[in-house]
Amino acid sequence: MRFSILGPLAVHSADGAVLPVGGTRLRRLLVLLLLTPGRTVGSDRLIRGIWADEPEPESAANALQALASRLRRALGGSAPLHGDATGYRLEVDPGSVDVHRFEELARRGRSARAAGDPEGAAALMGEALALWRGPALADLARIGGADDVAVRLAEAHRSLVLERLAVRLDLGRHDEALPDIEALAAREPHDERPVELLVRALAASGRQADALAAYDRLRRALAEDLGLDPSPHLQEVHLRLLRGELPSGAGRRGTAPPPAEPPEVARAAVPRPVKRLPHTMTSFVAREDEVVQVGALLAAARLVTLIGPGGAGKTRLSIEAASRFVGDRPDLAEGGVWFVELAPLREGADIPHALLSALELTETSGMALSSAAPAPSGDALDRVAGFLGERDVLLVLDNCEHLVAETAQTAEMLLARCPRLRLLATSREPLAIAGERLLPVSSLALPPEDTTAAEAGEYAAVRLFAERARAADPAFAVDAENAEHVVRVCRELDGMPLALELAAARLRAIPLAHLAARLSDRFRLLTNGNRFALPQHQTLQAVVDWSWELLDDAERALLRRLSAFAGGATLDAVEHVCSGGEAEDGRDVWSVLFALVDKSLVTAEVAEDGDTEPRYRMLETVRAYGAQRLAESGEEPAVRRAHAEYTLDLWSRADSHLRRAEQLSWLALLRREHDNLTAALRWSVDAREAVLALDLLHASSWYWQIANTWTDLVRWCGELLSTIGERPPQGRTTAYAHCLALHSMGADSASVPELSVKGLLRAEELLAESGTQPEHHPGLMPSSLLLAVLGHSTAERIARMDETAETHGDPWVRAAACLFGGLLEAHTGASGAGRTRVLAGLERFRAIGDRWGTAHALTVAAGLYHLSDLDRELELLTEGDVLAEEIGLSGLRAQFKVRRALCFSGRGRFEPARRELADARALLSDSGTRLFCRLGEADVAHAAGDARGAHEIAQALAPEVAAMNDVVRAQVEPTWLCLRSRTAMALGERTAALEDAAAAGRRLPARHGGLPCAEVLEEIAEVLYEEWPERGAILLGCAETVRGLPNTAAPAVVRIRTHGRRSLGAQGFDRAFAVGAEAGISRVGTWLESWLTEELTAAPPDAGTSG
Repeated sequence: MRFSILGPLAVHSADGAVLPVGGTRLRRLLVLLLLTPGRTVGSDRLIRGIWADEPEPESAANALQALASRLRRALGGSAPLHGDATGYRLEVDPGSVDVHRFEELARRGRSARAAGDPEGAAALMGEALALWRGPALADLARIGGADDVAVRLAEAHRSLVLERLAVRLDLGRHDEALPDIEALAAREPHDERPVELLVRALAASGRQADALAAYDRLRRALAEDLGLDPSPHLQEVHLRLLRGELPSGAGRRGTAPPPAEPPEVARAAVPRPVKRLPHTMTSFVAREDEVVQVGALLAAARLVTLIGPGGAGKTRLSIEAASRFVGDRPDLAEGGVWFVELAPLREGADIPHALLSALELTETSGMALSSAAPAPSGDALDRVAGFLGERDVLLVLDNCEHLVAETAQTAEMLLARCPRLRLLATSREPLAIAGERLLPVSSLALPPEDTTAAEAGEYAAVRLFAERARAADPAFAVDAENAEHVVRVCRELDGMPLALELAAARLRAIPLAHLAARLSDRFRLLTNGNRFALPQHQTLQAVVDWSWELLDDAERALLRRLSAFAGGATLDAVEHVCSGGEAEDGRDVWSVLFALVDKSLVTAEVAEDGDTEPRYRMLETVRAYGAQRLAESGEEPAVRRAHAEYTLDLWSRADSHLRRAEQLSWLALLRREHDNLTAALRWSVDAREAVLALDLLHASSWYWQIANTWTDLVRWCGELLSTIGERPPQGRTTAYAHCLALHSMGADSASVPELSVKGLLRAEELLAESGTQPEHHPGLMPSSLLLAVLGHSTAERIARMDETAETHGDPWVRAAACLFGGLLEAHTGASGAGRTRVLAGLERFRAIGDRWGTAHALTVAAGLYHLSDLDRELELLTEGDVLAEEIGLSGLRAQFKVRRALCFSGRGRFEPARRELADARALLSDSGTRLFCRLGEADVAHAAGDARGAHEIAQALAPEVAAMNDVVRAQVEPTWLCLRSRTAMALGERTAALEDAAAAGRRLPARHGGLPCAEVLEEIAEVLYEEWPERGAILLGCAETVRGLPNTAAPAVVRIRTHGRRSLGAQGFDRAFAVGAEAGISRVGTWLESWLTEELTAAPPDAGTSG
């Protein structure tokens, strides 16, 4: 099957018959897939290309899937179309698509011209141009579906037309080419390329005067229209024309005359350049961009050095790049390319002789007299320079790092004496001579931890590993079962090509899952590589050993000490932890660190903004090696302690800044140091340095709480409490109580019954022993709030919050006490006063500039406005969402979006509600947030009329609710039961609905009135009001009393009130409402239990309607 997209889309079967592909969108889909045959094109890219000139359909993914199905039917089995959630892939040979065949023929044509075969070049270029039947991608061009590709192809076509005309001139066919050249020059009066060809063609035809006139027309057009002069190259052509140096008169037709181009172009028409490069036995994978970069650097500079750590793939890249360079730029490398391997050399004096050997220049007889006393290197170097002379030659100097000074001296001399020589060096550090251009060769692109099998192939590290793994197991492929292990291997090995190849080779002896699990012992595992490779490339240990041996004592000391840093380090951290300012031999630690950067053992990360302090990191393989050396040195305890103490000092200084206007910059800094914090904690706990570990956790606790890492904080607290025991260390009572309270708030009551409340109360006892209280500590305020909500000394806690809000010396603590005091008042039935306090707390947080505090205050304030002003509620939720995004709180953002969804659905705006829920799902960070999101989804589905879908969601949440600790479940379970009850009632499952409503009612005492209790009463009223409007009115009246504020705006309450007034009459409704308002929660709870028990007793178990 053949495909043509250089013009209108055309598809031909194997026998040449035209296959119709009907429908504009179907044709667009096929064209987009044919641009990258055999590779997945993302669904978003396809949708944008297909519907570029019209609105996307409401369900674009489904529409795309339908088009793909039609395309499969149209193409049949000859062109399999594969697809999944990420995109679609058309499995056809690129050679069957005219655009790819055009590019291949064009490349071969240029190579033929460079190799001195103009006849072959003309034929190949003509065949390439004949593939064009009109503008490329005509089916997409008019709608802008692939403008970038179409422009590139149009320029490629135009360039090849010009090159083919130049080949005709090379062959002496100037009369044949002249009309086409004149037409091009007339169409594009400012383009130098056709004008140069025109000057050459006219001169070759004996029309020098016309040639001069053509040049002058261009010169005047550029000056008058653009204010420019012709390029230096074209000015040189003009000068040669004036001197009579351009060929004139008709050359013999079909024979290439002496070139009418500059000398560097003329030298292209010589035999194919010599290539003396090592043969490679494996395919070249994943470094295509770097090959292009090397070619561009070599074209612009005469010395290019590939620098990077051992095993990064510098040698293989140099071989591939050198081979491509002499093929693509014969004008700069007509003398060929030679590869010089320096790794086996031990003395700098051996370098000239290695050059002689690589260049296949016979040694003089004196060389053989004594291997211990070689001939003077100056003589050998003179012979090398004499051979290279004026030739355009590329030399590859591989593995320079162990003789870097001598290699640099040799390179400098050769470049000075051989003006057309180019050098491509590989080294772990720069040669550091004038004119050197550096190209760092870093790790291959790594997949994120959660990368799927469909996405994994987009990452270079995965592609290389999979390619090499197929050598060990031809059936190997990255799929859903092994993708997690492949991603882990690639990430653990830093995307380093040599390490990945060694790991892939190990698959012959160990399954992939076991390999991934054992990479902590990577140096033992990754051995026995290619037996013909250099010794330093046969094992992972040898790779790093080679670099280690090249270091001096100070560099080795710093490298092993740096392994204590898990997340990189700043200069200040390196100074404090590794030396206190001095390296082992008295050298300044900065100079030693910079030397390690130059040797590619440490990388310097400099932020694009230029303001953030640089960080210095090691690849994990180098860091693991350094950790081995640190353990062997006997320094490890001291270095690890210094690292932990530095980390403690940093977090202690940062703590108060996290509650001020500058919190974003400090939070960004601490997030960069997060891995160092966990490393310091890990060592402190493992070393049973309990006091140091407790101090670290106490100093960093606020960071953990505001940085979306709550689960990790609870885990660390539990581990540390197990280490310390039941009594705090001397002088650390507050830190211990803080640790206990945090662990209790996140404890799993399924495994440790009642630990939550007991732990919180025990923490308060300890604080009292040390003369303080939780309201005075930012991290402990939430524990006092929770205990108050659960009925533990609620009034006393409100009073303490009031006192703290007025008298404490820290403005942040005063703002938080004001907010939490207001929230407690709302929970105890004084919502009016509570709202005043909450709004005051919100303004205090805004004045401080704390986004975290402001965002949390907005959640409470928005809930209060839900009762009276839905527009204001939505404004506050939107403001909170913006702040949560700024600070990076994905869990809180998800909550804001769910609540915005409920606002929209309450007004009947279901599409915006669903979009908010979709955004919330993308932000989910923990099980509590997931549960909240699912509850919101059920509410929206119920409001939209999908009672079945809403009920199924509610039913599915039962295990998650049951698994909650007792503190959290007390907040969530009644609301969940009411949701299940409402959806069951909507489905006609009356008995189940009443049972869940009764269960929610029995949990009312645990809520102790206030906002939560009122919400549950109103939700139960929503279950009952259609059958029993009087009971619905009673529950609304009671809800208003226990809340302390009327609810005049919530859509559900408005609906219940409207139905009640219509059913009972205004006076009847008001009487029932007043009964509930006066009765109080205890009596209404008793009534509710009686009503539901009566109905459940009277109704058969499966009754769906009232009797």
